Amino acid sequence: MATIITVHGTFAKPTETNADGGSAPELQWWEAQSTFENDLRELVEGRDGRLDVKPFIWPGDNSEVERREAGARLAKMMRELEARSEPYCIIGHSHGGSVVSSALLECAARRKTLPNLKRWITVGTPFINLRKELWLLTRLSLVRKVIFVASMMLLLMLLIYQVATILTSDRMLFGGLFPRVQYWTIAFMSTPAITIYFLFKYLDGRAMLDHRRRVTRRARENFGARWRAFAHPDDEAIQGLALLPDARLTFFDKSFAVSTITLVSVIALPLIYLAVLFSPPTIVGLSNWLYTHVYEVNLTPEAEADMKALRDELAAIRKSRDRETSATATPQSDQSQQERAALWRQFREKRKALEAKYPNFSEIERATRFRQRFLETKDGQPCEGGVICGGGHDLTYNSGLLLHLVTDELSWFLGANNISGASSQRLLWSLAIPMVVTPLIFGVIALVLMATIQALASVISGVSSRFLNSITNSEVKRAGFGNDTEGEVVAGSADRPPWLDRSQPRLPASVADLVTDYSNAAASQSIAKFRQAIGQIRFAVPPHSADTAISTYFTWKELVHASYFDVPEFRKLVAQAVCRADGFAPSERFVADPDFVRTEQWLAAIEQSPGTTQVPSDRDPTEKDAKAVAAVVTSTVKAQP
Repeated sequence: MATIITVHGTFAKPTETNADGGSAPELQWWEAQSTFENDLRELVEGRDGRLDVKPFIWPGDNSEVERREAGARLAKMMRELEARSEPYCIIGHSHGGSVVSSALLECAARRKTLPNLKRWITVGTPFINLRKELWLLTRLSLVRKVIFVASMMLLLMLLIYQVATILTSDRMLFGGLFPRVQYWTIAFMSTPAITIYFLFKYLDGRAMLDHRRRVTRRARENFGARWRAFAHPDDEAIQGLALLPDARLTFFDKSFAVSTITLVSVIALPLIYLAVLFSPPTIVGLSNWLYTHVYEVNLTPEAEADMKALRDELAAIRKSRDRETSATATPQSDQSQQERAALWRQFREKRKALEAKYPNFSEIERATRFRQRFLETKDGQPCEGGVICGGGHDLTYNSGLLLHLVTDELSWFLGANNISGASSQRLLWSLAIPMVVTPLIFGVIALVLMATIQALASVISGVSSRFLNSITNSEVKRAGFGNDTEGEVVAGSADRPPWLDRSQPRLPASVADLVTDYSNAAASQSIAKFRQAIGQIRFAVPPHSADTAISTYFTWKELVHASYFDVPEFRKLVAQAVCRADGFAPSERFVADPDFVRTEQWLAAIEQSPGTTQVPSDRDPTEKDAKAVAAVVTSTVKAQP
């Protein structure tokens, strides 16, 4: 008995039967009783008995890990056939060919030459070429990374201690001053790290079969000559994945985040204000700086006593007024008003005397007022710690200090104290300046912040766009190649396994055109069907999503990659490749088929093309085959006009 194993590609799932009893759906090429299997049974015979066709089913996800796991299961299936000494062939489509390649590497690692594997055929397979990460640590799984780093902690702690000792003492690491016992200490403490390193290096070498030269060499020597590859020159999977490593997709423009980040400038000033308001160290530092640098005056005890007496006299006048006002609702008498006016005259005269006595009277007054407001309690005692009351934690003092800064201090800076005239005029000027100038200053600051934030946003956005585009491109490529392995990165894709040196020629134009025509016909039908139904999609119930619309109006036969086995001539070409393997033979019907000669010519063109190692047929044509071929050729010539 001879066996043919069919291996499907990515995303291929078994066909579901119709529960409503409708027409049976078309079976996929690899499924039992499919058109391709029926053709194989009619066109190919086992040399020593019947022909058995076995589908190999695997999950079919675009995952390198799953492909390798499927390869291990396929290798087990192949070893079972080897144990029965049965000749067999394997046909893999798309990443099904990658599964076959993985299985052969598994067998090469086990030193299995598989003498009964007569041929393995790949159809439209984009073989992924992976390379190891440079450093062992980057190739380890997360658990092994943690263990590896933990094993080095003891040595790291010792080395840091030694460096600190050398930097803080006169002892030297070399030159005879380093105690010999510490050499032994380093040796013993580095033992765990060295042991774990070589253990993980050994396990790493055993895990990655694709990167072991002895394994790839044995696979190339044992299985390379038995490989046949059928690939269309325009196969989308092969062409697309071959170009994917060079693709530079731009998902994020360099200014994508500028507008969003610049919006922060709208609330930048309030944020800065709140940050300062709720920052005790900032408030304490600001109040100390104002008192020591802005209000820095030489307050003598005499000047301080005079200022205190003046403040007390002013406070007494105001209390007297408030007391009389609250005691009676009737208007005050002329005598009371005259007495109060006399007190105000005395106060102003005393103030003028102090101004004459102290040239820096206004500065002394401002410093005294600032200290009274923020650095002293109500009873005139210094606040705790000699800093602003509340130590920067009292919201009342904090907000008052900041308000004082943008009103009183700003007015003083702009010359309110230099205005000649009554104090009421100075007060009015002190209010008018903050009302007009403060918003203008805040506006200028806001514009400067906006320009600064916008400049920073441009830099941040540009750097972020390059970083995000890089990782997004990497993720797109990783997902496209299905690389979910640890410690390996994709180096590219080709139409041959990475462990073989040469690719085989693509399909001859005569058979490739047949596949193209079939795919084009399927595409034209799908487009026409989609155009007719495009008005119905909008009002469909339930509405179509992207995946349901594609599955409803498209069949994937629009792609060359999915059309190979729907072309009868291509199925015969695959059958011809199987027939030429030892242990298999063409059936009488196949030999009498007019396409028998064409498929032999196609296969010969692939095997004998320049740049391809010509491998002779694994069997000698029988006398029956020669006679049948001669009869077919003769009848074909006679039929020509």
